[in-house]
Amino acid sequence: MKKILAVLFTCVLAVLLLYVAALLPPMGDADNPTNRHVVPRYLEHGEQEAGTRNIVAAVVFNYRGYDTMGEVAIFSAALAGTLAVLGASRRKIARTFIDQSGVEFSFISRTAVILLLPLIILFSIYIILYGIDLPGGGFQGGAIIGAGVMIFTITFGFSEAQSLIPHHVRIILESTAISAFFVVGTAGVIGGANFLTYILPQLSTQIQPIVRDLMLLALLFGVGIKGGMVFTSIFFALLTEKETNDVEYAP
Repeated sequence: MKKILAVLFTCVLAVLLLYVAALLPPMGDADNPTNRHVVPRYLEHGEQEAGTRNIVAAVVFNYRGYDTMGEVAIFSAALAGTLAVLGASRRKIARTFIDQSGVEFSFISRTAVILLLPLIILFSIYIILYGIDLPGGGFQGGAIIGAGVMIFTITFGFSEAQSLIPHHVRIILESTAISAFFVVGTAGVIGGANFLTYILPQLSTQIQPIVRDLMLLALLFGVGIKGGMVFTSIFFALLTEKETNDVEYAP
């Protein structure tokens, strides 16, 4: 009986969702409200209202600031769920079969990574910094940071990478985005504006652009560091082998 009710409920829900989807405006239609009202408003008044020439950053951190803050919370929940499924927190192994392999790492590869990794980190900072006015931002910079950590791990081994970014450090860095949203949003309220508003009316017109850029940079760097640590933590969890009796654990 329960299976029949479950099937009926699923069918009713599917019909309801299809009915609602059929009532939505046609995708790509030039007469859609988003194309006639929302998009022109963003393009014409985005820089003045959001305080940034990058319309994408204006939408993500201003017009849709609450939504982005919710996405950051979802990332945190997804990371916690992924690590819980992988059981990484219950494993005490300090190295993987990659580190125990008898094959020596290539000297050329190690040298190349040593030379390229600082440039990768520098490029990620550039992408985050210029996310205010040019294409880029925290999510893109975080992905580059995560890629750099992966390259370093594959080349030097899991133990070396884990000692470089230990678990307790990753836990702190994983909370930077949520902390940045809380601090910046609260600063906007204290400054006499709404939550996640970067142009504060109580400040002089000369100081407002500087404060606005600093608040946006705080969010961009918070999201970037958060994204990089999410990639890193999940990658480390996937590399960590399950505990076995015949594996020699590192002290």
